[in-house]
Amino acid sequence: MSASSTTPLYQQIYDDLKDAIRDGVYAPGDKVPSESELSERYQVSRITVRRAIEDLCSEGILTKMQGRGTFVETRRLSSRLFRTNETSSFTTLCAESDVTPGAHIVERQIVPARPDELEFFSLEEGALMVMVRRTRTADGLPVADETVIVPYSWGAPLLKENLEDASIFEAIERIHGASPAETVRWTVNAVRTTSPQASLLGLSAGDPMLYSETYYADQAGNPISVSRDYFVGGRYELSLA
Repeated sequence: MSASSTTPLYQQIYDDLKDAIRDGVYAPGDKVPSESELSERYQVSRITVRRAIEDLCSEGILTKMQGRGTFVETRRLSSRLFRTNETSSFTTLCAESDVTPGAHIVERQIVPARPDELEFFSLEEGALMVMVRRTRTADGLPVADETVIVPYSWGAPLLKENLEDASIFEAIERIHGASPAETVRWTVNAVRTTSPQASLLGLSAGDPMLYSETYYADQAGNPISVSRDYFVGGRYELSLA
């Protein structure tokens, strides 16, 4: 590192590591040296190294795996939500991206409907919902903390349905005769990873995430499900085309 350079030290480390990844010194999935190792290599403080690592993580070039270290990202998934409001399941998205989808149950509950759910599904006060929470993976890499909510009146079978490594859209169609087909309402916000999510997704608390809340209708335009999903920053892209 050049202390006399006008380029900040953390930026020099950032550039050096990025070049090493581009040149194949560190391949996708490789573990990079620890902060202490990089601090000794570049003769700078760990705070300076951490700033460079955090910037590379925020750009999706590196990813921190809690308790394991920092790794070069493998690939991003790209979900394109077209202006027609057509939508695809996570399983379909993975197939289009040539990666293997995975899903692991975190919890399934019967919960009271929230005010927005009562309105969306035109339900009476006190109505119950089925809530299914899963972690989603692509080629084994944790991508999202997914929660799907449907009315208990027809969705009760989801409490026992085999949803490990399976498409919940397909399960909904088997049970209800229709599946989510279009997006009625969709909001996305930038958030930070909580400690419980960090342990689920192999991240560090405070890492960037995208929070997506989507209200789905079936092919006939009838409300069918609500999804509240937290996508790992740098592993998933949401865009309009």
